Amino acid sequence: MPPNRRTLSAACLVLASMTLPALTIHAAPSANTRATAVTVATLAPLDRAHTFAQVREGDAVRTLLVLALSDKNITALDLSALSGLYSTDAFDVVNRFSTAQLNDLASAKRGARAYAWPALIGVGPRGLAHIAAGTNYPAHGDEVGVADAFLFPKISPAGGPRTTIVAGPGALIDYEVEVCARFDREIRSLHDFDEARKGFFVCGDFSDRATMMRKLNLKEITSGDGFPDAKSGPDRFPSGPFLVVPTDWKRFVSELVIETHVNGERRQLAAAAHMIKDLRTIVQETLDSAATRTWSYQNGRIPMVRRSAIGTDSAILTGTGDGVVFQEPDTDTVKALMGAKDRAAQIVVIERYIVSEAAKRTYLQPADRVRYSSNYLGAIDTRVIAPPRNDQ
Repeated sequence: MPPNRRTLSAACLVLASMTLPALTIHAAPSANTRATAVTVATLAPLDRAHTFAQVREGDAVRTLLVLALSDKNITALDLSALSGLYSTDAFDVVNRFSTAQLNDLASAKRGARAYAWPALIGVGPRGLAHIAAGTNYPAHGDEVGVADAFLFPKISPAGGPRTTIVAGPGALIDYEVEVCARFDREIRSLHDFDEARKGFFVCGDFSDRATMMRKLNLKEITSGDGFPDAKSGPDRFPSGPFLVVPTDWKRFVSELVIETHVNGERRQLAAAAHMIKDLRTIVQETLDSAATRTWSYQNGRIPMVRRSAIGTDSAILTGTGDGVVFQEPDTDTVKALMGAKDRAAQIVVIERYIVSEAAKRTYLQPADRVRYSSNYLGAIDTRVIAPPRNDQ
């Protein structure tokens, strides 16, 4: 069945990534207002959240409790030295301390020292399989023609706050900035979710719209088929420098703003308060469908999670706001797709459209700089590079 115009708009959905330090929120957005621009990084108030970072020194990874920010560095306490635990997962160290103990350490500030921004590494989880939400902001759904939010798997290692992404010939690499979350324990139920420490970080979700268009289920966009292929890969999931654990996660998320800049030009600005599915709903839907749902990926089918649980090595990507590169195809392309007699004819139209879009050079190109940022979560800087030459 050929797609209608609304389905076709969705057929081109894709994601992206953004950049590093300094940002400030001027006003917390309500669900009915546009987000206020972020300019300088601010620390979440210590009476409402604890902010953690990590640095690598030799073979050891140190987990830090962040106490203050400046343009050049952070001031932090070394929790690994205090606990004797050096783990690549910040939560392993954080869970050695109660909230009261962290408050006492933050108040005393004894032993705090400065760490330069470039020393901070990413705070994403250690696994490859993650849970992602598509069109979870109404404005983004409007721009791509999809009314409902949906979930899909993303298979990528978490990168750091300074990364690169390859944009090869014919690829349509797009950007998306997102609020990501992960947990200090395995989540098997909503009770586990409610009891868990929840860590939030800014992340990027890069994807190739050419791959997505070729793989998309045009009959049912919200099946999520096509998204894992387009959004997975070694350079598609950069993560920010801060893992923030709030005392009231709903209030905290409602105050978050996310932005994307490309070569200094702002492309995205969204308030996390505008999400359609909140974090708890995403967890519930993931657990409910764990034994029954699969998605297409690399010519096979994969589940969201391998069993009815969300592990500590997985993250949840909660979706992006409007402002991605994709624009609705021109009228002639839409008519050709709608009039295609079979899938083979649709593919001919899609391939012609991909070539045309690549020629416009509106998607990310080598030498472009992408910055993802958030008021309390820091920033990610990504440099777009060309694929290595065969003769190198």
